[in-house]
Amino acid sequence: MVDYIPLSRRRRNATLVALATLVVGLVVGVVVGRSAAVTASEAAKQVRARGDTLGTRIEALTIEYDQAIAGTGDTVQRGVLDALDIVEADMNKLIADSPWLGVAQKQSLHDAITDVRNAATSRVDTGTFSDVSTKTAALIRETFGALE
Repeated sequence: MVDYIPLSRRRRNATLVALATLVVGLVVGVVVGRSAAVTASEAAKQVRARGDTLGTRIEALTIEYDQAIAGTGDTVQRGVLDALDIVEADMNKLIADSPWLGVAQKQSLHDAITDVRNAATSRVDTGTFSDVSTKTAALIRETFGALE
């Protein structure tokens, strides 16, 4: 035999089930949200690592430049300038991900990349190119906190 359940009790039970579901959903949402969120220290660590990588890529251009000047590798355009375009694009993305940088810092980074480009285009001696590249790499690392 079926017992009659009053309408008021059915409403109360439905309300309790809805509230319990809401609470469980909120708890799960908070747990998932906190575990997936990137903290400020994690974001800063990623920026430092990307800055260090950019500095290394700038320094690696000296190898390509030495080979281009010696005539044993790609041309300056293909080996150095094309690679520098990619590095500059990656640097622009990193700058966009670093809102704390001021206008002067951004400009000095772009000026340093331009110095490397001008040195390669002018076909300076390998020692001078290495010096310019090393200074640019150090500026990138310093600006993005990779030297800390």
